[in-house]
This record gives sequence, C-alpha cells and structure tokens, in this order.
Amino acid sequence: MNPPNLAPRIQRLLPVVLIAGLIALAYTVLSPFLVSITWAGILAYITWPVFIRMRGWCGQRPNLTAFIAVLLMGATIVFPMLWLVYLIEEELVAGYALASAYLAKGDPTLPVAIQNIPWIGDFFQNWLAAHFEDTAGLKLHIAQWIAQESNQIVLLFGGVGRTAAKLAFALITLFFFYRDGEYVFSQMRTALQAALGQRVDIYLTAAGNMSRAIVISVIFAALVQGLIAALGYWILDVNAPGLLGLATGLASVVPFFGTVLVWGPICAGLMLEGHYLQGLGLIAWGVFLIHPADNLIRPLLISNATSTPILLVMFGVLGGLAAFGLVGLFVGPMILAVGSAVWLEWTKSIAASAAQAGPASKGD
Repeated sequence: MNPPNLAPRIQRLLPVVLIAGLIALAYTVLSPFLVSITWAGILAYITWPVFIRMRGWCGQRPNLTAFIAVLLMGATIVFPMLWLVYLIEEELVAGYALASAYLAKGDPTLPVAIQNIPWIGDFFQNWLAAHFEDTAGLKLHIAQWIAQESNQIVLLFGGVGRTAAKLAFALITLFFFYRDGEYVFSQMRTALQAALGQRVDIYLTAAGNMSRAIVISVIFAALVQGLIAALGYWILDVNAPGLLGLATGLASVVPFFGTVLVWGPICAGLMLEGHYLQGLGLIAWGVFLIHPADNLIRPLLISNATSTPILLVMFGVLGGLAAFGLVGLFVGPMILAVGSAVWLEWTKSIAASAAQAGPASKGD
C-alpha cells in the first residue's frame, strides 16, 4: 500500500492557518484601539448622508470635507462628553466634602420634615443613629461608596484622560472613514458577501436601521430630559438651571441611570446644606418625571423604528453597556438586531423549503 500523499492537504490547510494567525496578530495589535475604531465607524455610518451633502458644498474635495466634518463632530459630541465626565467626577468629590461637613457638626438628628416621611424618614434616622457613634467609620463608609461609584464611572466612560485619548483616536479614524468610506464599505461588503452570500444586505440594513434609531432616540430623549430637568431646577431655585439641564441631557446618553448622576448629587447637596424642601422636591421631580422619560421614550422609539421587541432592545442596551462600556449602547442592540435578522431569514428559508417539499411529496 502506498502511503497517503499529505502534500495537498497541507497546501490547503496552510493558507487557513496563516490567515487565522494574521487575524489573531491583527487583533492583538488593534485591541487597544477597537473602541475608538468602533465609535468612528458608528459615527461615520449614521452621519454619512450629511457628509455627502457637505462634500457637494465643498466642491467634491474629500480631504477638506472630512476635516470640516471631524471638527464639527468634535465640537458637538467629543468635547461635551469630556465635560460631562469631568462634571460627574467633580460632583462626587463635592458630595463627599458636603457629607464630611455634615458629619463634623455632630448632630445625627434629621429634620422633622424628613423624619415624618413614612418608612423613609425612620429608615434614615435609624441608620444615622446606628452609624453616628463611629464618625470616622461612617466617613470611611461614605468614601468607599463614592470610590465604588467612581470606579463604575471609570469603567463606563474610561475616566477623563482615557476618554480623551479614545475620542482623539476616534476622530483621527473618523477622518479616514469619511475620506475613504465608500472604498472601505465596498471592500467590507465584498468580503461579507463572499462569506454570507447575498443575505448580507439584509443584515447590513438591520444594523443601519438600528444605529439610526438609537441615535434619534438618544437625541430626542436627551432633549426631553434636559428640558424637564432644567424646568425642575428653575422651579426649585437651583443655581444655573440651564447649565445643569444641559448636563442632565448629556448624562441621559447613559440609559436607565445616567441622569441620576447629575440630579442625585444635587439633591444630596441641597439636603446636606439644609435646603430640605428643595432636596425632597428635586428627588420627587427626578424619580417621577426626569427618570421615567428616558425609560419610556428611548425603548419605544427604537422599537417602533426597527420593529424590534422592546424587551430585546432593553437587553441589548443593558448587555451592551455591561460588555463594551458606553459604545455598547450602540453595539449591543445592533448585535441583537442582526441576530434577529439572521434568525428570521433562517426560519423563512426553512418554511420555504418545507413549502417546496410539500407539493413535491404530493406529486409523488
């Protein structure tokens, strides 16, 4: 018996191994920049129609148009995001200072107006009485809580420095996506068609519709929540209601708890400074008006625009934030939208195959 000829098998296997190795090495090299590249891709895709119009106004000069578009993107998105991260970190530091000043007074008794609140007043009064015996321990407990919240913010945003670096790389990448976007998209589409066939257009459409729906929902929800918050700050005579309303609108980018990062510390500061009615009023305004606006508006807009179930949208947003950070706000729902499109196409193909097999079996 002749030994098997392994050369053809090795020749077929070697390119696969080399390509897999190159992909792994490329991922290792690009992994620190994947978040920036993802942000650049999302921003380029959702603003592409505007860029095409701008390119026409600029005489079809792609370099000039891409430069102007990146400057506008930085002014409208990047710098406000950095300001928001800085503001939240400053609020946490100020909150700790106010809590320390309150504990230094040596008075563990809450105002009568707060004590008379059913369940809540007794709970906080008993908590203060139980912990006030060890003031140093209570300060340490508050400091640990603030540090934990700061760590959560750093995990979500990356901190001011890291966020600035990521956004700077994203803007640089965005310039080249704008300039060479048509070529890059055609190459990606060709590669995906080779792997997935003609159905790739359905998947790309699902991802595009989801990304645009998310952007529209984020902008609309931010406007609504910012206006509601600014109105509440003005009614309750909080300093700089317009600026704080803007900060609240920007913070609403983080769904489900983003606005609390702004009005929550303000409530705590008002209470610790002795403005109890204002603090309680702002808590009620935030819980019953500011916070529900995001939870209702955004999922409804995304679900209606993409015909995706609200539960799937919520899972996509929360799971994306937990897995990828702030960019997961877009990536999570997009992944589930593409997965849903793949599932629907697969079930349709099964149903079509069954329908074709039915007449054939009857004819037999």
